[in-house]
Amino acid sequence: MRARRSERATVAWSFGLFFCVFASWYLLRPLRDAMAVVGEAREVPRLFLLTLGLTLLLAPFVSAAVSRLPRRRFVSLAYRFLAATLVGFFFVLRRPDVAPGAARAFFVWASVFNLLAITLGWSLMADVFSRAQGIRLFALIGGGGSLGALLGSLLTALLVERTGAAATLLPAALLLECAVACVNGVARSAPAAAPRDDTVPTGGTLRWLATAVRDPFLLAICAYLVLFTFSSTFLYLEQARIVKAAIPTTAGRAALFARMDLAVNAATLLLQVFVVGRTLRHVGIATALAVLPVFTFGCFVALRVAPVLAVLVVCQVARRTLDFAVTKPAREVLFTVVRPEDKYKAKSFVDTFVYRSGDALGAVSFEGAGGPVLVGAMAVLCVAWLLLGVSLGRAQR
Repeated sequence: MRARRSERATVAWSFGLFFCVFASWYLLRPLRDAMAVVGEAREVPRLFLLTLGLTLLLAPFVSAAVSRLPRRRFVSLAYRFLAATLVGFFFVLRRPDVAPGAARAFFVWASVFNLLAITLGWSLMADVFSRAQGIRLFALIGGGGSLGALLGSLLTALLVERTGAAATLLPAALLLECAVACVNGVARSAPAAAPRDDTVPTGGTLRWLATAVRDPFLLAICAYLVLFTFSSTFLYLEQARIVKAAIPTTAGRAALFARMDLAVNAATLLLQVFVVGRTLRHVGIATALAVLPVFTFGCFVALRVAPVLAVLVVCQVARRTLDFAVTKPAREVLFTVVRPEDKYKAKSFVDTFVYRSGDALGAVSFEGAGGPVLVGAMAVLCVAWLLLGVSLGRAQR
C-alpha cells in the first residue's frame, strides 16, 4: 500500500535508513567471508562459537542501554560506535599480510555487527509505527534494505580488486553515518505519523527461552531455524575450504564473495517483485517451508560428487536466493499467529540466541564430519527439516 500524506516523510527517512544499513553490511560481508579463510582452515568452526559467545555477552548490555536511553538516541550512538570500529579495523586490515588473529576478530565482530545494526533499525521502526501501520508500510520500508544490499554488493564487486579488500570499510562507515542522519530524520518527522498504540515486551534470554518452551508451535519454529542454520554452517565451512584452495589472495576471495552477493540480491529482488507474492498464495506456507530442505540435500550430494568452486557457487547462490525470496518470508508469516504478548519476546529470542546456537552447533559438528557419513547425516537432517516445515505450515493454517 502507499503511505498516507502524514506518513510520507517518516517512511522516506525509514527507507533511507535501511538502504544505508544494508548497503554498509554488503560492503562488509565479502571482506568478512574472506577473513574467515585467513590462517588455518581448522580454526574457522571456532569463529562461530566465538560469535555466539560475544552475542550472548553483549545482549544484556544492549538491553540495559535500551531501557535507560530513548530508543532513537541509542540507535544513533550504536551506529556511530559501529562506524568507529570499522575505521579502526581499516588501519589493522589494510596491510597485505593480515595477522590471523586480526582476521578472526573482524569475522566475529562483523557477524555481530550484522545482527545488531539490522535489529536496532527494526526496533526503531517498532517504536515509531503502530502495528496497523507496520502491516501497511514495513514491506515498502524493507525495500530500502533490498536496494541497499544490491548497491553494496555491486560496489564491492566492482572495486575490491582495484582498491584492496579493506578499502570497503571506509564507505561502510560513512554509510552508517548517513544512517544516523536518517535516524534523526525519522525522529523529526515521526510526530506526523500516527503514534504507537501497542508496547513491545522486553526481557532477557532466559525469559525468551521460557516463552518458547511453553509453546509447542514456537518450539517447532526454533527447531526449524536450528536445522536451517546447522546446514547453512556446514555449507559455509565447506565454502571456506574450497575457496581457500582455489583462490590465493584475500582481494580475489572478497571479489568472488561480492559477486555471489550481487547475484543473490538481484535474483531475490526479481523474485520478490514478480514471483513470490503470487506463489506463496497458491502453494501455501507448508510447501514454501519444505522447498529449502530438499534443495539443501541436493547441494550436499552435488558437492560430494564434485567438490569444486563452480558447483559451490551455484549451490550457494541458488540456496541463499531461495531462502531470502521464499523461505524467510514464509518463516515470518508463522509469527502472525503467535500471541501478541509473546510475539516480540519470541522473535527476539529466535533471531539472536536460536540463530547463533544453530551456527555454533553446526560448526562443532563439522569438525568430525566428512564423506559418505556427512551425506547420510544430512539426508536424515533434511528429512526431519522437511517434515517439520510441512507440519509448521499446516499448524499455521
